[in-house]
Amino acid sequence: LIFSVGTFLSFMAKSFEVLLVIRFFQGVGESLLYVVGPAFIRKNLPENKQQSAYSIWIACTGIGIGLGPVIGGYLISSQSWNWVFLINFPLSILGLFMMFKVKLSTPENFGRRKTDYFGAIYSFLFLAGLIYGLNMINRFGSDSPIIWLAIALSVLFLILFIRRERAFINPVFNLKLFAIRNFSLAAIGFFLYFVVNVGSRFLRPFYFENERLLSAETSGLLMMVSPFVMILISPLAKILSRKIQPKNLCVAGNVFLAISMFMFASWNAQTELWFIVFSMILLGIGMGLYYPISSYVGMSSLPYENSGMGSAAISTSKSLGKLMGVLLFASLFTIISSSINETNGLIFESATSITFFSGGVIAIVATLISFFLKKLKKVGN
Repeated sequence: LIFSVGTFLSFMAKSFEVLLVIRFFQGVGESLLYVVGPAFIRKNLPENKQQSAYSIWIACTGIGIGLGPVIGGYLISSQSWNWVFLINFPLSILGLFMMFKVKLSTPENFGRRKTDYFGAIYSFLFLAGLIYGLNMINRFGSDSPIIWLAIALSVLFLILFIRRERAFINPVFNLKLFAIRNFSLAAIGFFLYFVVNVGSRFLRPFYFENERLLSAETSGLLMMVSPFVMILISPLAKILSRKIQPKNLCVAGNVFLAISMFMFASWNAQTELWFIVFSMILLGIGMGLYYPISSYVGMSSLPYENSGMGSAAISTSKSLGKLMGVLLFASLFTIISSSINETNGLIFESATSITFFSGGVIAIVATLISFFLKKLKKVGN
């Protein structure tokens, strides 16, 4: 409901400042939707159906990732920028209607537990300070007092959050969950995977349009390749997990990510289109394997009553990975391209190549982390 109202008000916004306020409000609703996916599956489906549900959930995400930019680009070119918000409104109303049709059991102790408001506030301020500080580095510079103040406040609220969560009887997040190997490694793995994938997703259109001189429409179609391959692969993850250890599928997902990044690093102005598409297909295979399997591995390792906390923690890891991916790839590209231009005048492709190669190195680190996951029983029929 909050998201529906927010997206409609965003469509009606007449100024950038008003849009910022509305988007903050809309973000509250989006966060409520975003974090409950894995917990919703864990709490409302039997174990033998959870893997399929994670796969369907990821496939639906891929549809959104693939179609969103194409529809958004069409609306901006044919209508105006605010129409990209209006397209969400009928979809969110449909989602709201569907939720009224869902019957869920209410826990007996629901409403009797004290809410950790201070823990929630501390966690928000910790993440807000971190995100603001990292986002503003390129604007103010890493030596700016504003940046250091934001980071310092972020660290302060992180300390307060940890102290609060250790002492409060019903914390926002039970820190002891990070002692569960598969859960903590899944959270770290998602962070690294999103750093590489989203960072490269930020940089790829620059290569398509600036280096290959492709049209925006062609660039948009190429950006759809990986998400739609992910849609095809995700449902197969359940079938593969009957024969292959889920841990090994997570490793394979990271290997495909690393290979695709190293292939991206070889792109230049003469790279054949088939090679670009093939590289994107490999990335989509990795996404289709890693996302649903890692979600299952991480969530299934948690005590049932901590499903909500675990779901929120993994979602936060993804969000931070998205942020850090864009910041890292943008910063690396800017620093490297400036350095190259000042020294020997090498062309644009060198900066993109080194940046993608760096993403491949991070993917190798993520692959090594996946090797430390505990083995699980293969998913049954």
